[in-house]
Amino acid sequence: MFKAPNIKGPRFRKDYKAILTKELYTKFIKSHSKYTDLNFTKFKAIISDHSGLMWKAIIDSRDGVEVPIGGTIFIGSTKIRKKNNYDIQASIKANAPIKHRNYNTDGYVAKIYYSPRLSKVGGRDRSIWSFKGYRGFKRTIGKEYPKDWKKYIIVTDLYTVVKNYHRHKYRNIFTERTKRVTETYNEFDLN
Repeated sequence: MFKAPNIKGPRFRKDYKAILTKELYTKFIKSHSKYTDLNFTKFKAIISDHSGLMWKAIIDSRDGVEVPIGGTIFIGSTKIRKKNNYDIQASIKANAPIKHRNYNTDGYVAKIYYSPRLSKVGGRDRSIWSFKGYRGFKRTIGKEYPKDWKKYIIVTDLYTVVKNYHRHKYRNIFTERTKRVTETYNEFDLN
């Protein structure tokens, strides 16, 4: 027997703290005086456009993107760790617990990884940076990941994220290099 969740019950959500605030805008204008003619809405639009370009680059490239401040963001494939990931609507109809199985991705799910140690850029404050995906970014990954889920790095429990990332990155570089050499090989060229 499946016990459905109380849909009309109270909801407890974490407090949301916005990053793009007027306070950030005024600090930016004070530190960069040549942008005084930039208004707050244009400031937000520029940041969201740049973020959108980064999303596309992270989703399109297998190795992720190095962030200008230091660190690398990439998408990794991991096995589902939740034991009870129920499909609520199907469970209510069948009156039995039915779990999500992700058959179209062989049980793998996308996770967004960030590590300041992957990039070679060192910084004084690189240990204090953290990453949490924006809602639009997470939803875009949710739509795009099942289409080509095999291209992303599979992160297992046997390796740390950094070792696993470097192992797959160098393997990919080697295969691309051999593919390039075989395509440009000319047996009649003796040089």
